[in-house]
Amino acid sequence: MKVNPNIFREYDVRGVADRDLTDETVTLLGRAFGTMARRKGLQDVLVGMDNRYSSPRLNKALTEGLTASGCSVRDLGTVVTPILYYSRVLYDNEAAVMITGSHNPSEDNGFKMALGNSTIYGEQIQDLRRLIEAGDFETGRGEKTSPTRCRSTCPCSRKK
Repeated sequence: MKVNPNIFREYDVRGVADRDLTDETVTLLGRAFGTMARRKGLQDVLVGMDNRYSSPRLNKALTEGLTASGCSVRDLGTVVTPILYYSRVLYDNEAAVMITGSHNPSEDNGFKMALGNSTIYGEQIQDLRRLIEAGDFETGRGEKTSPTRCRSTCPCSRKK
């Protein structure tokens, strides 16, 4: 499958939202990231998005790809990036994607992704591209939910 290889940067996937980040491309990105997560034994993926005009569309396409790979998506809605990173700890999730254009112009958008204890970068970003080009995806039927529980060590989860 063909996608613009220039969107796969060193620390994120980023491009002009209406040109480079088509629904098809973003769905494939979701399938690739979901495949990486599943192959590491992870099933739940937290997703947050910034308030750019293109973010809800990208969220929908990304979620379609993630759930097609068998991942369950816990949608945080519109949040700033540090909230997504904090939520990884709060909900004990090792897989997360933030849809954000960061400091780039408003027509741009992108994806910061985390697996395990850190964000993915470098060759891991290129691995996503290679998975897409090969069409080498896990399949399944995940679901989209809102976060509803903290990890068991959180004070709000303790039984009284």
